[in-house]
Amino acid sequence: MNYNVIRLPCAAALLVSSAYFPSRAEAKQQNRILIIYSSVDGKESANVKKLDLLAGHFSSRVTVRKDTDVKASDMADKDRVIYYGQTKRKLNQKLVALINDRKEPLISLGYNAEQFSRFAHLSLKRKENVYQIHSNQEKTGLSLENGLNVLDVSGLKGQALVTYKSSDGQTHPFIWKTKTSDYYIGLTDLLNDNLITAKQLREAFGETPGSTLLYLRLEDISPMSDEKLLLQAGSFLSKRNIPFVMSVIPVYLNPETGDKVYLSDKPKMVKVLKKLQSMGGSVIVHGYTHAYRYSETGEGFEFWDAKADQPITEENAEDTPAVLEKEQNFPNETAYQSYLRPYRDNENTYTKTKLKLAIEDLTASGLYPLSFEAPHYTMSEQGYKIASDYFSSIFGQVQLSDTTWKTSGTAPFLTTPSMLHGMTLYPETIGFVDTSDQNPLGDIEDHISRMIDFEGGVAGGFYHPYLGMKYLPELVDQMERIPNGEWLDLKKTKQTVKTDKVKITTNGDGTIHVENKLNAFTEFVKHHQQSPLEKALWILSAVVLLFVVMFVMYTFYLRATLKKRIFKERRNLG
Repeated sequence: MNYNVIRLPCAAALLVSSAYFPSRAEAKQQNRILIIYSSVDGKESANVKKLDLLAGHFSSRVTVRKDTDVKASDMADKDRVIYYGQTKRKLNQKLVALINDRKEPLISLGYNAEQFSRFAHLSLKRKENVYQIHSNQEKTGLSLENGLNVLDVSGLKGQALVTYKSSDGQTHPFIWKTKTSDYYIGLTDLLNDNLITAKQLREAFGETPGSTLLYLRLEDISPMSDEKLLLQAGSFLSKRNIPFVMSVIPVYLNPETGDKVYLSDKPKMVKVLKKLQSMGGSVIVHGYTHAYRYSETGEGFEFWDAKADQPITEENAEDTPAVLEKEQNFPNETAYQSYLRPYRDNENTYTKTKLKLAIEDLTASGLYPLSFEAPHYTMSEQGYKIASDYFSSIFGQVQLSDTTWKTSGTAPFLTTPSMLHGMTLYPETIGFVDTSDQNPLGDIEDHISRMIDFEGGVAGGFYHPYLGMKYLPELVDQMERIPNGEWLDLKKTKQTVKTDKVKITTNGDGTIHVENKLNAFTEFVKHHQQSPLEKALWILSAVVLLFVVMFVMYTFYLRATLKKRIFKERRNLG
């Protein structure tokens, strides 16, 4: 499988980049979605962001507002409204009136739906934790390993879509479709709903499941990876006619010595990566060092301070990070935001520098990244906003909280949520081969079964090349048992990756367009001066070089002087 690279003059590159955008923008413009939420503290909780992830599949224009902030102008141009009551509360009558005046169907989740006229007769009977549910579209029940908290309601007229049975054998509905095509979903916790909300939103938006998108990432490829094992894995996938993704880290950081090994220092690895890039592999940026402070590449976090469990606070990773104070220590939110501002400025500089260096280092080596994957899927929302200036898409899962990295999530399908500021998410849904488990492929098999049941989503996972070929063929076989599956070829989608000196675009035909303004020597010097020791070595090298040049010039001067004197003496001797 071959690909073409076209290096464009500046004007032509700008023409192409303005004409093509990622495919996410094409089919979603007809839906403009407003999500209104009620939460305990009025902030976007992880559950709200999970709903944003799900809604982003149906529209690239999703707006999220807390209930007390909604204005008539927010609703004026929206095609669909989704209300999510995560907590019980008396809603503002202005908000209720705005929703009641709408003619379009309403989707309501959780509490407070009975305050809207179309759900006026709804009453909450109880909240229960259930382990098996039944959909009217499926013949068999669905077992839930971790259970599900559902709201048992009554009083709605229409069709019960999903039910459960209580201990007394009675059937209780918790998801309804009314006669006016309004939907009620009796769930308050969306982080563990096992694809249920996604299915109901798909029905509410009238989407018919299509083919399932499959992708496989070769993960954590750094300058210190084994290029032979990488070539073996990539060649196997190429022979199976499977396009694949390569998550590349341009710099390896040794945590004990602080030494860095650059991809440019490993010509054999670069040669293998370029070969695989021409055999169906697509490069994506997996951080710059995949490390923060003194952690090892591939093990550490890069865009989140995992030790303090907080966003990055220092512009220079070698500086001791400040531990952020909690919001409750401030008199109001304005004071807290003012306190955070300088730290966010530092995070902004740090993140921009890392992303820029990663893209430009790879490009300088003839490797053309088409997307981004945050190390360990961790990043603040400001981090995602910054990343959206460089990338049109992102792979994996996303962090759903700005207070801890331990809450993450994804969607079962392609999505462009508001929290990613325009980036399309290619979700990781089936996991990876975990050799610490007795059955390394066990979890993947379970997740694949769920994606078979879901239909038309994304079955994405990753594989570490250092495992060799022991598990890769079986993993591919498992993925290909998904009916109507199609492998993702990132080069045949529309992508944009850019810095102020590099622009890489694809228009969907498999061709990579590259605009490259990098000066090789200047960029090498600039990109390879990261630590004070390295800066000192560069200065020392320059001083030594200067003395060598002066010594050579002085030697030539002495030789010229000596020749001149000898010539003069010979003339005098006659």
